[in-house]
Amino acid sequence: MRARQNVSDVIVAAMDLGSNSFHLAVVKVRPDLTLEPVAKEREMLRLGELVYRDGCFSPESIQAAVETVARFVTVGARFGADVMVAKATAAFRDAENSQELIDAIAASTGVHVQVISGHEEAALIFDAIRAACHLGSRPVLGVDLGGGSLELMLGDQRQLIAARSLRLGVGRLKVKFADNRDAQVEEYLARELTEPLMTLVNYSPTRVVLTSGTMNAIGRFALSIDSNHDELDDGLLARAVGRTALLEACSKILATPVAQRPALKGIDERRAATVGYGAAILRLILSRVKVDEVWLCSWALREGIVLHEAASQEHFAFSVDPSELRDGSVRELMLRYRADVAHANFVAHLAGRLFDDLIALHQLPPEARDRLSVAAKLHDIGAFVSRDNHDRHGQYLITASPPRGFSRREIAVISSVVGSHTKGDLQRAPELDAADAREIEVSTALLRIADALDRSHQQLIHALSCTVDGSRLELAVTADTDLGAEMYALRRKRRLLETLFGRSVHVTIAGVGSDRTLV
Repeated sequence: MRARQNVSDVIVAAMDLGSNSFHLAVVKVRPDLTLEPVAKEREMLRLGELVYRDGCFSPESIQAAVETVARFVTVGARFGADVMVAKATAAFRDAENSQELIDAIAASTGVHVQVISGHEEAALIFDAIRAACHLGSRPVLGVDLGGGSLELMLGDQRQLIAARSLRLGVGRLKVKFADNRDAQVEEYLARELTEPLMTLVNYSPTRVVLTSGTMNAIGRFALSIDSNHDELDDGLLARAVGRTALLEACSKILATPVAQRPALKGIDERRAATVGYGAAILRLILSRVKVDEVWLCSWALREGIVLHEAASQEHFAFSVDPSELRDGSVRELMLRYRADVAHANFVAHLAGRLFDDLIALHQLPPEARDRLSVAAKLHDIGAFVSRDNHDRHGQYLITASPPRGFSRREIAVISSVVGSHTKGDLQRAPELDAADAREIEVSTALLRIADALDRSHQQLIHALSCTVDGSRLELAVTADTDLGAEMYALRRKRRLLETLFGRSVHVTIAGVGSDRTLV
């Protein structure tokens, strides 16, 4: 570690180990999260094509990958990197022997590769897009095409709203359609893209933002058609390109034999065999998404990694109590997604009472109560997207824009409870263990009851307690008005709690005409 003159800056070496290329970005990050590029490296290894053909990395490709990462580490150290991080995408997710490559990289370089999900990849890319481009308050559609996957991201300057990661990377398509039957490629793409695009188009995006090597190569060619630029790599983070020029560029690329494509301005020889798949994808997207404004963005996954890592460094943390950081971040999410704050806080209060009264049954640790409270406060934020399936939308939003101050495991538990709180099967993130699953089950059961007890969103209940009486769970409720909506919801939502503890739920209501009503 070097001695730094300015402790307010941090230098991050971020490695994007992609299916087509490995990228390194060494960046100085200021306290306001502005980025100053220091160095960039790229090596096109095409690991994905091997994986999609053979199912695994070859010994030669493992050696080449290790040597590339070792070179990246040397570059990062030369420029005084304080943080080195490597994230791997689709080829690593798909290869049968990906752990062998991960272990080889760690043994040779000391770098511990993190294999990220398609959703995590999309979220990091969209963070980079938001940082590079001012998106405004209207939704935009981000498009990132790599060797193994296509990420479609919809959001605005504040947040990622929805994303899809599709197995449509150019390396994957090259292996699948080795004989270049254009009609079959177009039919396949139309079949795979129709549903995801229809879903995202319903949000009425006002702009398309293209990122990644393939999309920027097509964009550079389109710019040369549109304005006859001689200098295309002029350092701009984002620039507009005409929709008509893009469509013309796609058609010309598809009509040009592979061997002749390097003669097209902006298309280098290394992309000649795969850029046609990108052109087919982009042409289809532009035919379905009726926007006049298209931007090219030079920032992508590696810059998203830089932003994420820099934000997690202590140099950028506020000197506040961790609980204040958590609470403030949860409140910010509630406001961002226009939650009914009074209802959310009341449900959290009721869920906490149930947790305390039933602790002898569930025996969860106190930390689980805190996570239940957060889930209760965020349980309805998915209605910002759509009231239908708002539980699943809420789970997605929490995963995409997690509140600060929580570990990845805590976010997975909280989002799983939110995604399960209405009805049906319980959601459980795959990385969670049996103890986490038990917490999700108990917390979901309690949240369903608490949510039911404020079905009207009027906070009609003045007091609540729960006791165990043999084979019964006795809920004692005090209210000054009719609780018809709440009792209707309770009858629908009590089954999980009853099944979990093997006891039937009975409710005593005091304060409404008589002092005792049984449900």
